Amino acid sequence: MYMYTIKYTVEPGDTLNGIAKKFDLKSYKQLLPINRQITDPNHILPGQVINVLKITPLITYFVKPGDTLGTIIYNYNLDHINLYGKAITMDEILAYNPNIVDPNLIYPGMILYLPEFL
Repeated sequence: MYMYTIKYTVEPGDTLNGIAKKFDLKSYKQLLPINRQITDPNHILPGQVINVLKITPLITYFVKPGDTLGTIIYNYNLDHINLYGKAITMDEILAYNPNIVDPNLIYPGMILYLPEFL
């Protein structure tokens, strides 16, 4: 995965949720593991520096009839491993798609997020 850290300086009126949205993160909780100095997510101060971890962008995949997570991963990897030398795992798919409660239960029309390799 392509990852890098951005240092963001908190401005008056900022919230962790707002900062997360500004950087296209799904939740402010994604900021917490790399910002151990934040003891109360509801209390950040202007001037405080927050690390923002940026990860490879995601693409949208619409589940088709007959798809399983296994076949999606297999086909995705066939297309991308030769081009980019990178493959995706089931754990990564589940991390990108927290809406999947049971990996065996996906349905046509469901939206999945897959990494967009650079």
